Amino acid sequence: MVNMHPMKTAVCTLVIGERYERLFRKYVVESWRTYCEGHNYDLVIFQKLLADLPGKSPSWQKLFILDQPELQRFEKVIWLDADIIIRNDSPPLEVPDSRLGYVSEVPPDGDVAGWFRKFSLPEGTDIVQGGVLCLEHGHRHLLESVRDFPETRLYEMPALSLCIGNSDAAYRLDPRFNALIPQLMRNYLSEYVLTNKLLKEFLWMMGYPPLRKSLREICENNWFLHAAGAKRDLIKAGRYLRRSYPPQR
Repeated sequence: MVNMHPMKTAVCTLVIGERYERLFRKYVVESWRTYCEGHNYDLVIFQKLLADLPGKSPSWQKLFILDQPELQRFEKVIWLDADIIIRNDSPPLEVPDSRLGYVSEVPPDGDVAGWFRKFSLPEGTDIVQGGVLCLEHGHRHLLESVRDFPETRLYEMPALSLCIGNSDAAYRLDPRFNALIPQLMRNYLSEYVLTNKLLKEFLWMMGYPPLRKSLREICENNWFLHAAGAKRDLIKAGRYLRRSYPPQR
């Protein structure tokens, strides 16, 4: 059962690079402020690397988030990737004490064991989508255990999945807390359209119904909209949410 007593909670992220900072300021941060104000969370944005990790993607930086002095006074730390937009009527992200909250990802073929084999890892019990993590300081050892794994085409995600999924702390969140827009669009559109950026943009400008419907329904049926690196999807989702779910002041 979720412990409902008030806890100090921080929502945090890392934003580095002029391009990412611009997108974050224009399409993301206002939705985070609205969400934090609505649930009495603090917002902490880091704008410099948290650790020196030569040869590894910035995605590994999240593994050092619990080391940061700015977060030591919080009991819960919610990590969000910086390309996630939050719908303004989203519920609080609640996780039982001592558990680590995440959204599970299912591979296209449903073969979780096979997914781990692709990265030469032992079989894990679950795939952790690391864009949204609800942490406590007791989980620091779990994040530390991921750091020495090698880089992969999915960055830290395979190692994170192995270490968290096989732990006693693992706690699956409602998938609406980490809705991957590019993946969910596969329920509406062919892979050919989704992987052809020029065609996809042309169809969007032409008002192609399946494409418009995909974005509309993804935004209406989920809470945290994760562009997962797809800049144009981030912009479109941001504009749709501003129009359809304006902040209530």
